[in-house]
Amino acid sequence: MKTKFCVAIAALLAIWAMKRYYSRAGADELWWILSPTAQVAGAATGTTFAREPGEGYFSKERLFLIEKSCAGINFMIAAFGMLTFTLLRRNEETMPGWRALAVSLLASYVAAVFVNATRIAIAMWLTAHPLALSALTKAQLHRVEGIAVYFGGLVLLHELVRRFDCDAVGTFGRTAAPLVWYYAITLGIPLANGASPFDAVFAKHALVVLVLPPVLIVLGVQAHSYAKDVARRMKYSTLFRRR
Repeated sequence: MKTKFCVAIAALLAIWAMKRYYSRAGADELWWILSPTAQVAGAATGTTFAREPGEGYFSKERLFLIEKSCAGINFMIAAFGMLTFTLLRRNEETMPGWRALAVSLLASYVAAVFVNATRIAIAMWLTAHPLALSALTKAQLHRVEGIAVYFGGLVLLHELVRRFDCDAVGTFGRTAAPLVWYYAITLGIPLANGASPFDAVFAKHALVVLVLPPVLIVLGVQAHSYAKDVARRMKYSTLFRRR
C-alpha cells in the first residue's frame, strides 16, 4: 500500500512536470514527439513533412503545419494518468507499482503519437474536402474532431488495458476513467492555472468538451448494441437455414 501511494504521488508530480514543461517548450524542444507524429501522419496520408526550425513540421504540398499545439502532449498526460492509476489497482505481485509507472509512460507516449497522427490525418482530409465542413466553421470542426479523436483514443486505450484485467466492469466503468482524466486535463488543469469559467472563449470550449464525450459514449453504446443485435440475428438465421 505504501509503495502504491508513493507511485501515485510520483505520477502526479510527473503530470505536473510534463504540463509545466509543455507550457514553456517550443516546437524545437518537442521534436521527440512532433517528429514521430509527423512521420506516422505522413505515412498515413502519403505526405512528406519537413522540419521547419522554430515552427514544427511542414508539408509544402498540403500546406499543413504540425506545430506545438499539434504535439498531443495533453493526450499523453491524460493517458499516462489514466493508465497509471488503472494499473495501480492490480495486485502488487502481478504489476509492481514502479513497473506500472514505466509501462504507463511508454504506452502513453506511443498512444499519443499514433492517436495524434490519426487526428492530423483526419484534419488534413477535412481540409481537402470543404463540403465535409457542413454547418460548422473550420475552428468548430477542428475542435469537435479533436475531442472525438482524443477522447475516443483514451477509451480505446483503457479498453485495451481492461482486456488484460480479470475484473469485468460495466459500460460506465469502462468509460468513467477516460472521461474523468479527459475532463481533468482539458478543463481541470486550465481552471487550476487561473482560466476563468466566465471567459466567453473558455466557456464555449468547456461546453463542447463537457457535452460531446457523453454523447459519444451514448452513440457508441447504441452502435455496439445494434451490432450485437445484427450479429445475433445473423447467427439465428444461419442456424435456421441449416435445419
